[in-house]
Amino acid sequence: MSVHSIALRTAASFESATSRLTDTILGAVEQDLAETLKAIAAEIGLCHIAYLRLSPDKSADICLLVAVVTYSRLWQHRYFVKKYIVNDPVISYGRRAVQPFDWATLPFDDPSTKAFFADALNHSVGRNGLSIPLRNRRGVFALVSFTSDLADDDWEIYKTSNMRGLQLLSVLIDSAANINFKLPPVPVQLSIREEQCLLWAARGKTYQETAEILGLAFGSVKTHLDGARHKLRCMNLTHAAAVAFATGVIPAQALK
Repeated sequence: MSVHSIALRTAASFESATSRLTDTILGAVEQDLAETLKAIAAEIGLCHIAYLRLSPDKSADICLLVAVVTYSRLWQHRYFVKKYIVNDPVISYGRRAVQPFDWATLPFDDPSTKAFFADALNHSVGRNGLSIPLRNRRGVFALVSFTSDLADDDWEIYKTSNMRGLQLLSVLIDSAANINFKLPPVPVQLSIREEQCLLWAARGKTYQETAEILGLAFGSVKTHLDGARHKLRCMNLTHAAAVAFATGVIPAQALK
């Protein structure tokens, strides 16, 4: 990609991305938000988009379960298992930030920060990152991050040219996520098998791994997970697990 094309990243790409998110907010489409963000990232020339909302009355694990990211399943699982959310330098800095910040400005002299970013790079998160903090009056903090594999000079041009568009997308992503993750209005009762399968899914296990752990057929696991997802009125398993823990359908202690 030439420097000129980066500087003149078409307004049409950002307009299309804005339109996609607006349709999601208005309920005009039912596509999984993560899939929408994946399409937007490709359209505007980025590797990944990640959204994380941290609420003062929710545990870090629950907040992580309702995150919307386009990262690989392997990185999501590794991040969850290694409890990176506790000391992720992007989140730690973002909690205090009021302006967008480039990941290159973080304290890379810290060994844990170096190790985290090296691990992230090995899992194709992207060589560059930009995060935009969002806050509301109820004390809810959200962070939208964009990553890229552009060369450093090209990345600087991209950010300068498209900062306003990225900030607008961040606000729309926050709105879309708030709508996408509404909790069911009535209590839900899962069967024992639905609860067990959803718990292992939340721990990052695949259908096949869950089947082997519980001694079930692959098809049975899929049936139980689909049943749990429909009862919880969720579009995907990540959302279903988050709702189940947030509403107490499955006790949060079960994750430990």
